[in-house]
Amino acid sequence: MRKPILTLFVFIALFGISCNKPAEKKDGGSDTIANLMPDMAGEGQWKTEGGVRCYKGEELFDYMNGGAELYHAYGFKRACVQDYKKGENLYTAEIYEMENSPKAFGIYSLDRQGEHPSIKQDATYQEGSLNIWKDRYYIRIFIPQKGSNIKEEIQSLGEKAVSQIKNEGEMPSLVKLIPAGAKKDTASSFWQMIPLNNIFFISHENLLNLTGDSEGVTFLFPAWKGDVRIILIRYSDSKQAKDSFEKFISGYFSQPSSPKGGDEYKGKKGEKMVIAKVKDNYLILSAGADEAETNKALLESLKPLEVK
Repeated sequence: MRKPILTLFVFIALFGISCNKPAEKKDGGSDTIANLMPDMAGEGQWKTEGGVRCYKGEELFDYMNGGAELYHAYGFKRACVQDYKKGENLYTAEIYEMENSPKAFGIYSLDRQGEHPSIKQDATYQEGSLNIWKDRYYIRIFIPQKGSNIKEEIQSLGEKAVSQIKNEGEMPSLVKLIPAGAKKDTASSFWQMIPLNNIFFISHENLLNLTGDSEGVTFLFPAWKGDVRIILIRYSDSKQAKDSFEKFISGYFSQPSSPKGGDEYKGKKGEKMVIAKVKDNYLILSAGADEAETNKALLESLKPLEVK
């Protein structure tokens, strides 16, 4: 079940947003994110439109209003924006610097449905929109209007941008525990409730005790009666995992919670069967239309934990 903020995120990714902050100029420092912007001066008919606009911390809210919360949930540090024009095609390039490489992958992972051009480290192209992850940077390049040669031009901008980033970074470690049977390109990493609620709404309360220290990943598992949503969270220790398990089942389901000491709970939430299970310092949730398929997806998703 996708909620409005994720819809906003996808809308922003496809059509862009306007900003109203004054531009910061490049200061010439090699570590300045503005210096990562593609230099297209020697690339034929390309030209820049206006100056580079840069934002840090809370200033991001002035650029994207409600969408900034999502970026801050992934450790946003600063961003720069530049418009480029080739012929009649006007593109916007955004480069976001996040807290670290796993968090940059996390914001990138929210929407990976599309083509995957060979741009390092990972890239996703949808019509008029290119998203890229490399090291601690998340890059978005988009064009709001239709035109000719857009795919080739937008990818040339992307390739130029990543060429300025010399290092490659680490993916979130939980991604390695996704079972082979998971649906391709559906895995998203998170550390707080805001991104998770955008993907699969749990609650406006923090029922899973996500404060930024516990890593989570969610993905879809294919099933005959509809895909099963899997949510896997790793806590610092088994006590925190068990406390989160009990808090979740007490606050999420309308029926009484399971007795203390249990490690699994099954219940209905709307039209879905939801199974919660705690194992060591992991909490895993499985939600699907059919109980047998939901349980099967849970068991398949537990297998990597047995051999970790």
